[in-house]
Amino acid sequence: MKKQFYSILITAFCSAIALADWPQFQGPNRDGTSSESGLLRSFPKEGPRIIWEKALEQGFGGCAVDENDLFVVDRVAKTKDMLICLDATTGKERWRYESPSEGEPSFPGSRSVPTIRKDAVYFIGSFGRVHCVDRATRKARWQIKMSERYPDAETPKWGYAQCALVIDDIVVVTPFGSETGVAAWHRNTGKEVWRSGPIGSSHSSPTLLEIAGEQHIVLTTVVNQGSKEGLITSYRPNDGKTLWQTSHYYNRIPIPPVTKVSNTLLFATGGYDCGSKMLSIERQGNSYMLSEKWSIQKGSQIHPPFVIADHLYFLANENSNHRVATKRKTGGLSCWSLDGEELWRTGNDPFMGRGASLYADGMLIVQDGEKGILRLGEVSKGGFRELASANVFGSDLKKNFDLKFWSPMALSEGRLYMRGQNRLLCVDLKK
Repeated sequence: MKKQFYSILITAFCSAIALADWPQFQGPNRDGTSSESGLLRSFPKEGPRIIWEKALEQGFGGCAVDENDLFVVDRVAKTKDMLICLDATTGKERWRYESPSEGEPSFPGSRSVPTIRKDAVYFIGSFGRVHCVDRATRKARWQIKMSERYPDAETPKWGYAQCALVIDDIVVVTPFGSETGVAAWHRNTGKEVWRSGPIGSSHSSPTLLEIAGEQHIVLTTVVNQGSKEGLITSYRPNDGKTLWQTSHYYNRIPIPPVTKVSNTLLFATGGYDCGSKMLSIERQGNSYMLSEKWSIQKGSQIHPPFVIADHLYFLANENSNHRVATKRKTGGLSCWSLDGEELWRTGNDPFMGRGASLYADGMLIVQDGEKGILRLGEVSKGGFRELASANVFGSDLKKNFDLKFWSPMALSEGRLYMRGQNRLLCVDLKK
């Protein structure tokens, strides 16, 4: 009995440790939330302590953390992609893996956030080369360029921005070809397990959602920008069977992944004046029925929203309102009821650009995409209460320009990892 008790205790302890890490895009559950607690709720006058910083090449690739290993994807323009492993507590480089890469997409630099497993790390280069790097040997187990395996594959407008989705023994990739849309490869060998038919293109990453007791790989795509046809498609992980597909939502450049609001509601959003839609989903036997519940004109251009206490929160900032002073009041952080009513917005005070957010310890932690300011705030249907803010990057706040600090953040053991194009900061959020 005592042995069983200790076994349960050890299992619970190990699970708690695993939850503290940030092993992939958008964290442990790929939803931007963390179970960490005991974080700062105010900053000293000089701001929070910067534990370390690391110079990087220009780019957008965010971090993933497993125990004391931090991985970030970087890129030397027109030359090579790099997976860099740093000591998470000191920022000291432990090792790196490099791969030659041609060309350069618009908005130069890396895109992908690595996906970590105990034995390997997966990442996708800007031109579609998928890498499986062994953590013990620090060499590639395999690397496959999607256009070489699928000659019909076509690089999206701003390069492949997808983050590899690893489910059990498969890694999900997105050739976006005229014959092959999505594919699953065995994560150890790179051998193809299944492939789907064409679904168009996207800059959004596939996400794994559980709906009606079944796992769904869900991805938003645009079929043909000229025809304004968009799709959201769900695949069964083990064999790639299409579980459902809907054309209810169109975005000409899809970026945020679909958000599961409840067991019967999905929220699709994006920028470029394409708005957002709440979709109702119901399982009927072996099939699914989707319908539009409501739509709004506002959306989040880059990062997905949060569902907190039955309300939606997102930065309603996109090209059309961040550039025009009179329109900025329509944006900022906004709160929506699940019936599609906007309850409040911060407008231009603060606006916060198209930066990343995560939710931990009852707070939204926001990286201002325009200025680089770090903000901590509490949200409710009654409003936004800023708890603390700091100019952690030392930006010139008098200059009116967009720094494009759009990279996803990561949080592990009270340390917040923030990328500002060519700098990576480790910020101490422990009390």
